This record gives sequence, structure tokens and C-alpha cells, in this order.
Amino acid sequence: MTNLPALRQRANAILTRLPPSEREALLIRCWMSHDARWFMAVAQMFGIETANRLNQTAAHEEGKVEAQRIVRALNLPSIASISDYLLVQEILIGLLGPDLLDYRVVEVDEAAYQVHVQRCFAHENVSRVGLADQYECGVFARITGWLEALGLQYQMSPSLGKCLKAQGRECLYTFRFERESLSGGVPGR
Repeated sequence: MTNLPALRQRANAILTRLPPSEREALLIRCWMSHDARWFMAVAQMFGIETANRLNQTAAHEEGKVEAQRIVRALNLPSIASISDYLLVQEILIGLLGPDLLDYRVVEVDEAAYQVHVQRCFAHENVSRVGLADQYECGVFARITGWLEALGLQYQMSPSLGKCLKAQGRECLYTFRFERESLSGGVPGR
């Protein structure tokens, strides 16, 4: 019979050799690897349309849960402006996968902002396996989950659909908040 506490102690001693930043990067890579393999398994078994639909649903729902957990864990204040939201968005991206996207954010006015994505891990992965022209964006489905979890009412343009990069278009999304939702909504409600 194995002495589980002793085994766990030895395992933890080995894990401490990995600096926190490397451990975090490894966990993110493992999660993204799982995500890609899950998507491909669903696409192969049930078709790309089903894989896209399930991926967007799962990404949106995951976005809601992770935003609530992270906001609570960091005790972030209510969101009362675009700048407040963009800080939360940057915290989420910084924790969940800062190297997965190269992008810039532009505040359009006091109620709108744009995200310009230059490089996207999802587009790279689906391009690698020859599915880019059929892939529907899951990255922004996750962001809509964050927005919903934070109680923010918004309009997104364009709507979620086929990968913009795969269509030869610029990956550019505009989010416009309804002003009343920027009046101190409670994060992670």
C-alpha cells in the first residue's frame, strides 16, 4: 500500500522546482492543447457545425464562470466606465493566456471600444489543420461570457460568426455598452 501523504509530499517537492511563471505557462499550454483536441474530436465525430456551436456555447459559459471567480478572488471594484472594464478584461487575458493573442484595444468614446487582433492562437490552430474557412470564433464568445458575468449590456459588431481572419478580413470587433450598464454594475454578480 502506498503512503499517499508521503507520495504527495515528494510530488510537491518536485513541482516546486518549477518557477510560478513557468508553471502558469505550462498550465495554459496544457489547457489550450485540451481545447484544440476537444474541438477536433467533436468536429470529426459530429461535424464542424456542431463543433462550432458547442465551442461557442462552452466558451461563453466558461467566460461567465471564470470572470466571476477571478473578480471575486481579486476583489475587483464595480465597473463604471469603459476604462474600468478594459482593466478587468486585461486582467482576465493576463491571467488566462497573455501570449495567446497579439491585439490592441482602442477606446472609441465613453461607451465603446474596439479590439484589433493581429495574431490569434485559435486562427493559427484551425489554419494548421485546414479548418480555418469553416471555423466560427470561440475567442469572442468567451469575451461575451465575461461581459454577461459582469452585468454589462452591450452591442457587438460584427456578430459572432466565421473567423474574420480566415475570410481575409481584419479581426476587428466593436463593443458598445448601454450607458446604464456602466453605472457601477457589480462584477461577478
